[in-house]
Amino acid sequence: MTMTGISAQDKNQLPLLPPPGSSERVNIIIQRLSLLREFLAEPGLDAIIIPSSDPHQSEYLAECWKFREYLSGFSGSFGTLVVARDAAGFWTDSRYFLQAEKELEGTGITLYKLAVPGTPSLEAWIASQSYKYVGLDGSQFSTSEVLRLSRFFSERGIRLKPDINPYTNAWPNRPTLPQEPLRVFPEHISGETVADKLTRVRTALLETEADGLAITTLDDLAWLLNIRGMDVDFNPVIMAFAYLDQHRCLLFVENTKMTEAVKRHLQAYNVELAGYTDFIPFMSRLKGVRLLFDKARSNFELYNRLDDSCTVVEGMTPIAGLKACKNPVELAGYREANIKDGVALTRLFRWIETETQPGKSTGNPYPTEWSIAEKAVEFRRALGDYLCESFAPIVSFKDHGAIVHYEATPESSYTVEGEGVLLLDLGAHYLHGSTDTTRTLYLNGQPSDLFKEDYTTLLKGVMALTNARFPEGTRGTQLDIMARQYIWQRRINYLHGTGHGVGHCLFVHEGPQSIRMNENPVTIAPGMVMSNEPAIYRTGAWGVRVENVIHCYELQPSAYGRFFGFETLTRVPLERTCIDTNLLRPDERAWIDAYHQQVYEDLSPRLTMEERDWLRNKTKPLD
Repeated sequence: MTMTGISAQDKNQLPLLPPPGSSERVNIIIQRLSLLREFLAEPGLDAIIIPSSDPHQSEYLAECWKFREYLSGFSGSFGTLVVARDAAGFWTDSRYFLQAEKELEGTGITLYKLAVPGTPSLEAWIASQSYKYVGLDGSQFSTSEVLRLSRFFSERGIRLKPDINPYTNAWPNRPTLPQEPLRVFPEHISGETVADKLTRVRTALLETEADGLAITTLDDLAWLLNIRGMDVDFNPVIMAFAYLDQHRCLLFVENTKMTEAVKRHLQAYNVELAGYTDFIPFMSRLKGVRLLFDKARSNFELYNRLDDSCTVVEGMTPIAGLKACKNPVELAGYREANIKDGVALTRLFRWIETETQPGKSTGNPYPTEWSIAEKAVEFRRALGDYLCESFAPIVSFKDHGAIVHYEATPESSYTVEGEGVLLLDLGAHYLHGSTDTTRTLYLNGQPSDLFKEDYTTLLKGVMALTNARFPEGTRGTQLDIMARQYIWQRRINYLHGTGHGVGHCLFVHEGPQSIRMNENPVTIAPGMVMSNEPAIYRTGAWGVRVENVIHCYELQPSAYGRFFGFETLTRVPLERTCIDTNLLRPDERAWIDAYHQQVYEDLSPRLTMEERDWLRNKTKPLD
């Protein structure tokens, strides 16, 4: 399986906007909103709700589904836009507050900060404006969300029309569906045949007393059929749907994307083929089927088009849980991917140190946040088996680090020169596994006592979660305090999660498990691979985050039942000069030294002599 390691959307992208705040950008956004408002007038709609989503409920979107970004100019991955006849509002969470303020400036779109006291929900805001007729495209919303909105609006005398299609009128030159070819994901990398996966899913279906399963999420489909693609930036998946019952498995995908090798692969498992747009009509023709249906992960258009003779069996798709618990072959792939990525990041960090020094002698211009992200790709691609980045890279210097999901552009990018804090959150998909690593560096100077205290207390949280031992049945919510306890003692908090699942050459942000303050009933089980990323953000100063990928495994048997722990898969050195050793217990010092020894042992055989010397200094025991 070969892939180019470039973005899937290079040939089919949204046009670039002028810089935030410029009159040219503002005028473009105002014109786009005006065109949409003209469309709203025809059916008499007061407002329309536009999410950051697609028919598959994806985090990262193909260009043809980025309607919210096209209209608002906000380039972050999360946010919902409401456009009314006389106003517009945008709702996003704390990760994007600063970015949204900057990118929405002057457009007439009001920013509403989710989870901040006094912020109305978008539906409450709509009701407060006395709007009576609201529309949305049900294919872009989960079923549960449309049903919730419908109940809320109905109780207030507001009519919701969930089948609005504004794209033809309001989105000239809309990008087309991706046409990247599918590729087989071989068994020696996936660790399991399609036949075995189909058997496990069908067995799970019987246990739910359901007849069939509509597969709408792209990673579930790719995992089940051992296929991959490059239809979505940062996710090696394909735009497709599938249907499975005890006798049939159908894949709905554009025929132009099929290669002969993929056809032979699917035919070997009796997978039938149909067109992408045939999925909803096919599902609407089913009669008397008991369909396992996850309302939180399946779009409302599908739900609304099911025949009345079908019975919806509510529940989470069994694929999510099966996919989350990695097999030994997948885990071996993660280990290799993280060692390979450790080599790439060692070379990147060494290069950054050389190229950002004041008065350097290399003759090269000082790097920017943007060029550092490009350099990371260069080092990774040189190692082989590199597919693509696993998310939009975060390279943030100084105060940019306080923007949780800051994404540099050539225009916004700082030059990284002289003294300051550099936060790098970088991930990659290699053929055999995926990575997600954050390190915070202090360049060209001595960090302040406050910065060292920030770095050390969050690092103590990383270690506490890593070293947790917990019984079977423990939820991520119960583990979250392990990572936050030391910064909570300083009355500091971060509003994002501590840990998310990490897919195997799929979505780097994978469910169903998580480690966060919000309640999630899914328990942590052996085989699950997750991130561990506590943080501190100081607006106008810096961001500090350390992130490792960890793997849950089972401990030795106990008279008190099954107990689990975590293994760290990431192999990238910590920033020794940022650690205040006075804040560490002896066991924490020992953990850091042992981790650094493991990093050196795993990476050094793949490095040059000069690189080994650099890494040896970075991983030597704490003073």
